[in-house]
Amino acid sequence: MQENLNSRSEVSRTRRTVQNSRMSVGLFLVQIAVGFYSRKIFLDCLGAEVIGLNTTLGNILSFLNLAELGIGTAMATSLYKPICRNDQETVCEILTVQGLLYRRIAALLCGMGCLVMLALPYAFPQTECGLLYVYVAFVVFLSGSVAGYLWNYRQILIRADQKSFKLQPWLHGVRYAKMALQIVFLTLFHWGVWGWLFWEFAGNVVTVFVINGVLKREYPWLRQSARTGASLLGKYHTLMVKTRQLFAHKLASFALEQTAPLIIYAFVSLSMVTYYGNYMLIIGYVATTLSVLYSDMGASIGNLVAEGSRHHVLDVFWELFSSRIWIAGVACFGLYLFVGPFIAAWIGRGYLLGEQTLLLLVVGLYIRLSRTVVDSFKEAYQLFGDVWAPAAEAVLNLGCSVLLGYVWGLDGILLGCIISQVLMVLLWKPYYLFSNGLKASWLGYYLQYGLHAVGLLACAVLSIAIGSLCGATARWLGLILSLIIYVVSSYALLLLTTRGMRMFTRRIVGIITQYRH
Repeated sequence: MQENLNSRSEVSRTRRTVQNSRMSVGLFLVQIAVGFYSRKIFLDCLGAEVIGLNTTLGNILSFLNLAELGIGTAMATSLYKPICRNDQETVCEILTVQGLLYRRIAALLCGMGCLVMLALPYAFPQTECGLLYVYVAFVVFLSGSVAGYLWNYRQILIRADQKSFKLQPWLHGVRYAKMALQIVFLTLFHWGVWGWLFWEFAGNVVTVFVINGVLKREYPWLRQSARTGASLLGKYHTLMVKTRQLFAHKLASFALEQTAPLIIYAFVSLSMVTYYGNYMLIIGYVATTLSVLYSDMGASIGNLVAEGSRHHVLDVFWELFSSRIWIAGVACFGLYLFVGPFIAAWIGRGYLLGEQTLLLLVVGLYIRLSRTVVDSFKEAYQLFGDVWAPAAEAVLNLGCSVLLGYVWGLDGILLGCIISQVLMVLLWKPYYLFSNGLKASWLGYYLQYGLHAVGLLACAVLSIAIGSLCGATARWLGLILSLIIYVVSSYALLLLTTRGMRMFTRRIVGIITQYRH
């Protein structure tokens, strides 16, 4: 009986994950197209200075939003178990606690926003659009963040319940309608920056009604009381502990992502920051594409862990591990082959980085993509207690990058980042997960990771060697041939040697068969 229930739960999780992934990928592709087109129109109509000003104000708000402290992640992981048990009362209580905390954060954000507004005249002393626009634009952007904390935060329930496919089309629809109206009022009615701001604010307002409308339809039983929020803080004290732990992880992650360009500027040159930025733009698109593909996998893993079947959890872990390692390998090998020719065709050969630098960038991306399985399961088990780990990773990253960057320039900086990731991401985090969550041998994980990496590397060397036989006159043919050989050979190797890839293959075949019928 229990086996049948687990089987039905597995089918439900898989179906919802596929629905969410299909929706996310489709909307992401539309977003790329709309984004390129709208940015061209906005640059032509508003000018580079206004766009740059909006971007800078957005970055300031991103820093202020660190005040969120990781509450959203803590709440999402706490919802998995009550959702699995259909415990509506606990879901309401958790969201009530989140609402109370977010109201406090909204007040704090408004206070910090007022302080920032006092500094705006000094930060932007001379702008083409005038200081009044700077103030109004900041207030409009701030209103979007505040609305998220006061009203929109409950959408976290939809994500935790794996129903993002019911909300995302509405949110994207509002976004595209807003952009369309901005373009119309810029090009036909010539309202300028004020018309653009008006529809930006209108989009924030409509988003509030859309999110809460979908929530009301999907969860008519959802009730929250502001008066009971304070009394529930004691009952859910562990959520506060998890939030404080998550803040350390979030702060360190923010520091890691923002410091690399500064170190490159300090030890190399400002122009090298641009070269590095070109490559990171493409790498970012690759990483985002895979992130969108797996955007709702975290909720599926959380629901799986909440069911408590350790053996089944381990099976799913190794299935996801082998499949993501393979997909990460394909993405990184394709990037290694094609990023150079793409850069040369896009902005010229003068912007190409050296072969060694490219290899370091690809290794860094491989670690970034292959770590996601451990991160997802670590989050599902709410294992945030290693607050020293992100701090140590940040210190190692900065220390190694500065030291090696002084000696070897950009390559040294990238190598410093890789060293910190190997020690903390590839060694510590799996040990912490297997010891405290999965309760299995962490040595087995290290062995599997090493075997997967060596196998993928061997396939890459073989593929390049065969592709090079095409010669320089048929370079593109050789690159495409190398990628095809790598995809086939690496998949065949993992299929023959790993149980995880065989389970993944059976799942994909089952999904295809289901949709055919």
